[in-house]
Amino acid sequence: MFNGKTNKKKKISVAMSGVTLIALAATLGYALDANAEIKASVAKPVLRSEYKSSDIINLDGDVSLRNGNQKISISLRDTDLRAALRMIADKAGLNIIFHNSVEGQIALDLVNVSLNDAFKMIMQANDLTYLVENGTLIIMSKDASQGSDISKQNMMTLPVKYADSAKVADFLNSNIFSTNRPGLSNNKIVVTNPVTNELIIFGTPNDYKMAQKVLSKLDVPPKTISYRVNHTTPKEMATLICQSLFPNASTGSSGSGSTGSSDLGSSGASALPTGSLTGGAASSGGDSSGGSSGGTSGGTSAAGGAATGSSGGSSSGDITLGEGKVACSVKADLESGNLKSLGGASLTVTYFPQKGTINITGGSESQAEMIKQFIQANDKKQPQAYMEVQIVELTEDGSKEFSNTWNIMTPFFSGSFSSEGLSNPTNTPMFFSGGPYYTYATDKDGNVTPTKVFDRYHGKNMIGWNINYLIQNKKARMLANPKVVVTNGKKSVIDLTSDYVKSVEEEIMSSSFGANAGVSRTYEIGDDMGISVELTPFISPDGYVTLNLKPSYSTEKGKEYSVSQAGGSEYVAATLLQRRNLELSNVRIKDGETLVLGGMVQEQENKDVTKFPFLGDLPIIGSAFRSTKTTNVKTELVIMVTPRIIKDTEDAVAESENL
Repeated sequence: MFNGKTNKKKKISVAMSGVTLIALAATLGYALDANAEIKASVAKPVLRSEYKSSDIINLDGDVSLRNGNQKISISLRDTDLRAALRMIADKAGLNIIFHNSVEGQIALDLVNVSLNDAFKMIMQANDLTYLVENGTLIIMSKDASQGSDISKQNMMTLPVKYADSAKVADFLNSNIFSTNRPGLSNNKIVVTNPVTNELIIFGTPNDYKMAQKVLSKLDVPPKTISYRVNHTTPKEMATLICQSLFPNASTGSSGSGSTGSSDLGSSGASALPTGSLTGGAASSGGDSSGGSSGGTSGGTSAAGGAATGSSGGSSSGDITLGEGKVACSVKADLESGNLKSLGGASLTVTYFPQKGTINITGGSESQAEMIKQFIQANDKKQPQAYMEVQIVELTEDGSKEFSNTWNIMTPFFSGSFSSEGLSNPTNTPMFFSGGPYYTYATDKDGNVTPTKVFDRYHGKNMIGWNINYLIQNKKARMLANPKVVVTNGKKSVIDLTSDYVKSVEEEIMSSSFGANAGVSRTYEIGDDMGISVELTPFISPDGYVTLNLKPSYSTEKGKEYSVSQAGGSEYVAATLLQRRNLELSNVRIKDGETLVLGGMVQEQENKDVTKFPFLGDLPIIGSAFRSTKTTNVKTELVIMVTPRIIKDTEDAVAESENL
């Protein structure tokens, strides 16, 4: 009996030889040498005012053991893990059950910490998880808990108002649960009810409380801020915002009902299908998961009206009110290790052309303020100029003509000859014998009457010489004087051209019997004959206008003819143009002054000589048997451009204030 007691005491002594439990931390504090005290001053980082402490959520579960707030100090050296946990359970007054996956040793030194904190740190350091059921601690490893359904004790529902419940469930499963946090389930325990947009949680009350805390931060109504643009189009401003402030955003299609989009950013931003929106709302199609009751599942939607899906656009006969289009959407989905983003669009830029507004849905207050400042800085009135363009074509035609004609009148021959040929009088042709001769006509009754008489010349023999010398001068002026208002940096086109038949292709059509069925001609129509001017102004505040100027002038030079394969008639096969084009860049003109562009001259000279054979080649007297015609055509194109900068009352007041 004594030996038994002695042996029992020895066994207890051996079991406790590696464990020293100090109940009061103050005892250890008094035992420390005062010279060993170390005072350290740590500079705490100062948080910016917009980052509030209320934005911090402790993601550990609520570890609340019995007597868990009592302070303990404990020192262990290579102690069996199960033995250390038994001591914690004994202090908490709980039973304990170990899964066979719990094994190993532990070494620690804790001074004046609560029982709850000591238990939580031991669990985290050894990748263990636990469950408290009916006053009993159930301990198992992280891997074992993932294959067990022991933590799925309850089914609880949690309503979601604004967010997509499917994305929230995925966020909770990826980042909160199944990550071995003490006091929480170590499994994916959250699913959704798509009909009611609710979260369904299979777990413990601690899991429900944690999901509630996280959801309070995620389930917030999306902010929609509308900005009005006055001097630029909503589309241009929205595009500028997307490309300048959010270069990694995915761009939406500008066409109604389009489902395509082009990714402008990195892999962090994915293409977002978009569509045409009506009723003052903007919507972009997406994942069909998630509920429809109060949520925004299926994409991002701008509040304020009904959104149409991206599967189709409105027909041309439909009436659309306040139609809007998604310019871009920021989707910064990211996976980093075991962490995963919530998913969905964090910010969407929508523009409404008919209302002249830009809507920003989602994003932070700082982003909204940044966009507001960007619009204020860039929505400036563009300078305009009144542009007067004068296009003048001066044409001078001159010709000199010298011709000789000889006339001979005899009874045997009557006629005239010149350098252009020989001709006879109508009634006195050449006679060798006889005469006169008649031509006859028969009427409807059969009566024959003479109609024309051909007889010899009965006058005096005569030789005559006619000289013709003619000088012609023609001047013409063609004027085009368009007047347009141009905007800074925008190209304007003045088009005074006309259509013409550029070329013709002929094709013989044949029938099934081999015979020709007709002719088919294909006409190519050109549209650049005439005057066109392209203007791109850059209006500077110092009263100068810098122009990119591109005038072009085309006139008809001639036509080419071909013989038709059916019938032998001629048709116009091609029209030839002569062009005078000019391209000027960065021409600087002062307000009200005129730029004159001249010197574009074309000159053409033709000389035709006709002569009577042999006689026209004789020296001196040969000039009496020759005819000469000289033509000279000269054209000059002159372009005059006069810009006048338009100044309204607001500009005039601003200039007077700066003086």
